[in-house]
Amino acid sequence: MQQRFKLAVLVGLCALAYGLPGWAADLPIGVVEPQKVLDGSKVGRKIKDALADYVNTRQRLIESEEQDIKAMEEDLVKQGADLSPEAKQEKEAVIRQKLLAYRKHVQELEGEVQTKKRELLSDFTKKIEQVVREIAERENITLVMEKGDAGPGALIMYSEPSIDLTERVIKAFEGKDARQAPAPPPHGEPQSYTPPLPPTNTPAPRGAWRPWVH
Repeated sequence: MQQRFKLAVLVGLCALAYGLPGWAADLPIGVVEPQKVLDGSKVGRKIKDALADYVNTRQRLIESEEQDIKAMEEDLVKQGADLSPEAKQEKEAVIRQKLLAYRKHVQELEGEVQTKKRELLSDFTKKIEQVVREIAERENITLVMEKGDAGPGALIMYSEPSIDLTERVIKAFEGKDARQAPAPPPHGEPQSYTPPLPPTNTPAPRGAWRPWVH
């Protein structure tokens, strides 16, 4: 989740690759899956729910704009035969402008969602690091590495289940949840938004805007 976890992994792997002293065979090592902590703890689920709600409110705005454009297109088709060439061109130009404004709006809202995701996960990641540090110090674990999804590029392809600290981290989170976990920031309904019209007249493709929330 964070570069500090990944740095610890790389340091550990380099050490194992280039050799360690004789006591290395007994080196206490643990692994943690931060995504499972996010999915399995009350604090993590609250954060995911807050982010999903934030995305859904913006999704409704995007869908409203898309429906407006669709209605304009349908109206143009119905009236097409009765419109003069000049009137038809004017309506087509308005639709193109709204399509471009729609695309710009989508891009801006996607950026907002990514910013909100980073904000919500930042404190959570710090808390994971703190809990892992406490467990490692208490159990004399020398190195704790992050284990993510398996597949190409994964830093840890396999680990012995006995060194997996994930469930202990989740339990530690549950013990602190009621007293220490801050509530996610408020996420009110976004106000209506009308972006400035782009300078070009190139129509933009549109479709469902559903950012992936992991």
